[in-house]
Amino acid sequence: MEPTVLQAAGASPRCAHGRVPRPRHAVEHVEGGRYLFFTNECVGLGHWRRTLALAQEVTARDPSASALIATGTAAAAGFPLGERIEVLGLPALARDQAGAPMSPRLSIPPSHLQSLRSQVALAAADSFRPDVVVVDKTPLGIGGELLPMLRSLRQRGRSNVVLGLRDIEDDPARVRQGWQAAGMRDAIETYYDAVCVYGPELGLDALACAGWSDLSIPVHHVGYVASAAAPASSSVADDPYLLVTTGGGVDGVAVADAVLGSLRRRPIGLRTLVLAGPLMPAEDVARLQDLAADLDVTVERFRSDAHALIAGARAVVCMAGYNTVAEVLLSGTPALVVPRTRPSREQLLRAELLGRAGLVEVLLPDLLAPAAVGAALDRVLARPRLRAADEGYDGAARAAGVLSHYAAAPRCCSPTPLLAMAQ
Repeated sequence: MEPTVLQAAGASPRCAHGRVPRPRHAVEHVEGGRYLFFTNECVGLGHWRRTLALAQEVTARDPSASALIATGTAAAAGFPLGERIEVLGLPALARDQAGAPMSPRLSIPPSHLQSLRSQVALAAADSFRPDVVVVDKTPLGIGGELLPMLRSLRQRGRSNVVLGLRDIEDDPARVRQGWQAAGMRDAIETYYDAVCVYGPELGLDALACAGWSDLSIPVHHVGYVASAAAPASSSVADDPYLLVTTGGGVDGVAVADAVLGSLRRRPIGLRTLVLAGPLMPAEDVARLQDLAADLDVTVERFRSDAHALIAGARAVVCMAGYNTVAEVLLSGTPALVVPRTRPSREQLLRAELLGRAGLVEVLLPDLLAPAAVGAALDRVLARPRLRAADEGYDGAARAAGVLSHYAAAPRCCSPTPLLAMAQ
């Protein structure tokens, strides 16, 4: 029997405490819903790609809807947006070696960077007048940068605000300690009308790790959000091929390097395409191209149709980022997963979960010797394609249904005493 992918719960809320609806303040009538998304973009492309998939789904669902995505990632320019979607560029944010936020381009102090991003967010919400605001991952934004906007939204009573969370955030003990110490529960119940968890109820999302099963707002588990597979726009898809992808690529060179070393030691008789990633340092990309020069291997920095290349591949070697894993499982393509293990344990936990379920081959990054990689490639190439459980991987459609509900609904959560205290 073919293996099946993990089943996901439906989009029904975990808890809804029946608050009496409170009408919004009077605003001018506009056709279609307005959706304002804020991404978290310190590392990689995962948050951007998931947010774009949601924006595309809500605008496809309602031909008169509009979506504005606020992000600091420069890679956004490489992705086709679709109709009625616009990107608002925030000043880019990165982290220094100690993990502190900083500007990668501007010679300004971190406090000035946070203030600048914060004011742009506030102005965007005030001018765009969204029906729904979706904040990704961090309830108050990075370093609390979204707090002024969230306070303003509550004062105006104009928008429903939804927090979007991944299936897995990090080691449960670390999440519990960090979120409880930061007072995130009060923040969520003060400023948010609902939570969308982009995955099944695995017990590893941030709310579950914190032990908050009794929030006073609804929590919707919508399944994995993945871009639907489409034919790859390249002749590479005409013949069987092995795809090696490391997402954004900021720390993926070791994985690609190990695969190339294994292929040099023992070819597999299959063409190979390596997607280095738009965030991989240029010198690392050049080194991979040199290593691949006399192999049946093509190295490209970026492809906007990576999800289609995943679907068309004979097998995939990848890291364990949310979007890549969701697209691998949606497509059913056999995969060898090499998870990032630090500083966050998010990818490791996801890979271990899928490995135990028999859905992927897992190889830890400390074991990337050519012989071990070669043996793992043999195992993954011998695997049949997965039979996808569609109900677990239509998270974009389910999330869009939830968001469109809140776009049409009056705000239901009155400000709590915490709001007054925070002003």
